[in-house]
Order: sequence, then C-alpha cells, then structure tokens
Amino acid sequence: MKYLALLSGGKDSCFNLLHCAKNGHELIAAASLGPGAGKEELDSYLYQTVGQDAIELVARALDVPLYRRVISGSAVEQGSEYGSRKSQGVNAVEGDETEDLLALLSETHHPNVLGVSVGAILSNYQRVRVEHVCRRLGLTPLSYLWNRDQGELFNEMINAGMEAILIKVAGIGLTTSHLGKTLAEMHPTLVKLNQQYGAHICGEGGEYESLTLDCPLFKHRIILTEVETVIHSDNSFATVAFLRVKNAHLEAKPIAQSFELTTPSVLDEDFISLRDAIEHISLPTKVVVKDPTHLEDITIKTAVGRRVGAWISVSNIEYTIQDPTVTVSIEEEVTGCFQLLESESNQVNIVAHLISNINVQHD
Repeated sequence: MKYLALLSGGKDSCFNLLHCAKNGHELIAAASLGPGAGKEELDSYLYQTVGQDAIELVARALDVPLYRRVISGSAVEQGSEYGSRKSQGVNAVEGDETEDLLALLSETHHPNVLGVSVGAILSNYQRVRVEHVCRRLGLTPLSYLWNRDQGELFNEMINAGMEAILIKVAGIGLTTSHLGKTLAEMHPTLVKLNQQYGAHICGEGGEYESLTLDCPLFKHRIILTEVETVIHSDNSFATVAFLRVKNAHLEAKPIAQSFELTTPSVLDEDFISLRDAIEHISLPTKVVVKDPTHLEDITIKTAVGRRVGAWISVSNIEYTIQDPTVTVSIEEEVTGCFQLLESESNQVNIVAHLISNINVQHD
C-alpha cells in the first residue's frame, strides 16, 4: 500500500521504513511534528523533538515531500487509553498533543495513502495514540518494530547499514563524549549499561535520542559540517545534553543499495517450546460432561449456551456496567467477562482447561 512516514529523524522511524519497503509498501511522503520558532526541544510524552533542525534534510535524503506542524498541545490525557474506542463519536481530548497528530495527517493531501509508518518499539502510550488517530482517519498503522527485543533490533539496524548518531543523552552512564557517536560505536557501551543498570539498548527509557545520517533508502547521505553541544544539566548521575545542528548538507550516493532484514519469528523461543510440547500431548477423544441435561439451554444474565454437535457453545457474555458514569478500563471489562464465563462453566461442571476456543470482541 501507499503510506506516509511519521518521521522524527531518529533511527527507529527510519529503520521501520526499511521493513515497510521489504513488505512491498510505497513511501509517498513524510510528516513531522516539532516545537515552534525559537524552541529547540519540548518535553513531549509523544514526540521526539530534538533534531528538528535536520528533519528537512532527512526528508530530502528520502526524496519525499515533508509535511510539518508545530506541537500546540500537551499531554492532557496521560492514561493508558485515549479517547473513544469507536471510530465515530466524540474522540478528541481538547488541548492534548495527540490532536496535533490528527491535524497533521488530515492536512496531507494524498488521497491514495492508506498507511502510516510508525517507529514505536516499546511505548504503549505512543502506540495507543497513533492507532487511535489512524482509526479516526481510516489509516493502517505500520509498526514492524513493535515489542521487538531491543538487543536484536539494535544489531539488525547496524547490519542493515543504518548510520545514526546520538544527538541527545539523558541516561545514566552517558555523557557529552557520546554525542555524535554512531550506533556501531555505541553498541558496547549500551550493552554494558543495559547489563549494569537495566538501561534500554534502543533508548526506549529516554536514555538517548538519535539522528539518522544514512540508510539504504536514502538517495543522499547527510553530512554534518558544524554542530554545537548544548548542556541542559551536568551531574554525576546523568548528563542531559544534545547536539545543535548549525550547518549540514546532502552528499550524493549510489542509488541501488541492497539491505538484509531479519524477519522475526511469530513466536518467542519460550512459546515455540510450548507449542512443540502441546503437539505431542495425547488428548482424550471424548469428553464426558456431568449432568448434560443442563446444557440444552443456558440463559443466565446475558450469556447463552447451547450444544452444537459434540461441542458446547457459550456466547453473548457481556460485562454490564452498573453505573454509566463510571469509566471502566478494557482490562476490567475483560476480567469481568472471564469471571462470568467461569461462573457459567462451573454451573454445568465444565472446567476451564476444557475450553478450546475463545473469541473476544470489544466496541
């Protein structure tokens, strides 16, 4: 499909483009949100704002148009959910920075664009809000890095030919001396900090931010000719500093640049072992249910049960909210549904481990 890239200029948003290309998607344009005039960085929950002085060069290196918008909102809604779960109805949270993303994507005039590339790896806060905006606009989020192992992902970036540098440091063990170093140069240090302090190798805890100077999809390479180190705070625990790009230009490079990407397994190693073990379990060919006469027509609350051949089907299990003014999370709804299912099963002497299939739907 044709898609638009949410571009921060960092390694994650650019590396996700490689996966989009490998999966046959066509990049049409890029979009980016940043601070207003006179501001170099914002304390945003949702966006990487450092390095915006080079974002134009990243889009030019990709040879696609760039749509930009100033972040006017803030993190008004900081919970695990955002807005309504439905595509229709009241969704907006007035003054929230998520609405800036909606406005930006609404302003892009590409009617054939169906998808949005997102470089999210671990931030559920970011994923929920991007998916929410995409749902409102009828777009498909393309998030190939989501929940990947950060150590594996970091190595894959290096092996794929990604050249990105640290443009900001804000984590334990990182100092101004690490600014400007490439991913390959930083790999030993980041692995060590991960082992000693649990720091995120890909910087998902805010330990650092990056700027991509080259990747296989770039038509040109970005050359930084003048940078300045700006220090926010300097202490023995964690220095907060970033690079201000004062002068840079593009350098032509060979057009055809191949790259190899690792396609992760659908299952993690632990679940592969579990799957293999299950395949060798001998299951009984017939299940005897005590007191089967109760199964002919079960109607308790909203649940309806019936016999379908040799199977028993229980449907219409719905969590009822007694007080409509109370906000209930998805987790609470799902827990309530499973408690009701367990109650229904116990009444007909069916234990939970005999349940073979569950379909869950939420509005």
